[in-house]
Amino acid sequence: MASAVYSVDTVLERPAMGRYRWNIYILCGLLMALEGYDAYIVANLAPTIARGLGIPIPSMAYIFSAQAAGMALGFYTIPVLADRIGRRGIILVGCALFGVFTLLSTAVTTLEQFTLVRFLAFAAMGGTMPNIVALATEFMPDKRRGKLLTWLYIGHGLGAALAGLVGPTFVHYHSWQSALWAGGAALILFVPYLYFRLPESGRYLMTRNPQDDRIGAMLQKVDPSLSFAPGTTFVSNEERTHGSSVAALFRSSRAPMTLLLWLSMGSALFVVATLTSWLPSYLHLLGGVETATATRMSSVSALGAIVGPLFLTLLMMRFGLASSLALMSVIGFLSMSALYFVAAAHGLGWVLGFAYGLFVIGVQAGLNSLVASSYPTSIRSTGIGWAGGIGRVTSMVGPGLGGLMLAAQMPAYWIYIIVSAPLLLTAIAMALFQRLAPRPSAKTAAVAA
Repeated sequence: MASAVYSVDTVLERPAMGRYRWNIYILCGLLMALEGYDAYIVANLAPTIARGLGIPIPSMAYIFSAQAAGMALGFYTIPVLADRIGRRGIILVGCALFGVFTLLSTAVTTLEQFTLVRFLAFAAMGGTMPNIVALATEFMPDKRRGKLLTWLYIGHGLGAALAGLVGPTFVHYHSWQSALWAGGAALILFVPYLYFRLPESGRYLMTRNPQDDRIGAMLQKVDPSLSFAPGTTFVSNEERTHGSSVAALFRSSRAPMTLLLWLSMGSALFVVATLTSWLPSYLHLLGGVETATATRMSSVSALGAIVGPLFLTLLMMRFGLASSLALMSVIGFLSMSALYFVAAAHGLGWVLGFAYGLFVIGVQAGLNSLVASSYPTSIRSTGIGWAGGIGRVTSMVGPGLGGLMLAAQMPAYWIYIIVSAPLLLTAIAMALFQRLAPRPSAKTAAVAA
């Protein structure tokens, strides 16, 4: 007797998420929050850490560039592996390693040691984050994917906000090391819970073995009324790719889309990495703001990053995702260029700190959503990883250039314009994306939002 055939789309494309899929979404959001805290805590405490290590503040550029290099290594290598062996195991191992290296960074005594440990920590993070996004994506219905993925980055913003808000408190009552102890320990303790609660992607399992019993078990958790006979073959209307997952990014007329996404990510992440690394120091050294206040002004950006996806959703309803990202990129450039005026009006730092999160980090969140929605399951982790990897390469350049300009005592207005100018490239790339490389998933996401 021939085995039964069942389409996973029948269940996974239902607009109502249900408890099981919401639980997975929340777990991925919590992971993003924990990684957001550990990723941003060093930038928020950069002046304090520099004093603790006995190094000039501009020397922190080596650490920021090493973090970006680690992220690039992780983004380029691990997601390609994940498209072959699965998302779940890599997420568990990557989170554990990120937590361990975060704890190890508290034991260093020199700039070189701190740089090495943060490089390793961010390599682990770079391999983990694309798979968190890919796993969440593969449990979402296409009609809600764009909005839900954009909102997923609210978790990352919350973690970053927590780093900026409580980091100075840890320093006040104990030391900068205690702020990293808290983040590293929380991530490590979360891993055993994930082991029991985080599933493998059903869509991924289907690309490996369409008769895998775990697919039916996953679908039953989404809809307990279902039952499947042993040997059921699971299918989907989603495109299947073959051969190299990297080469597949350019097949089936995807080349223009892929190149525009890479340009957008590279430009946006240059700005995000540079300002995330240097904004507290810029506000302090260029704007004359007291150190702790500058740190808290920067942390307000994380609150903006929480509102950013919601604001982007409203724009998407009117203009579509790519056009909304182009508009936000232009506003982000203008806002970050206006940081020059903080020296004359310190209160403006709070407003522009929030604007940084709302428009600049908000653009990054939207780009991540667009990338994840633009590729099929079989190459999704690779698509996210390579687009993010391009961004992490530019992220190595940004913080280093930001430190060099600071050390060279360039005028503040030139520093802010140079740092924020790549957002204009992002705006151009997104305008071209909307015109030359429209994708059904992006359009659908915009309508559904």
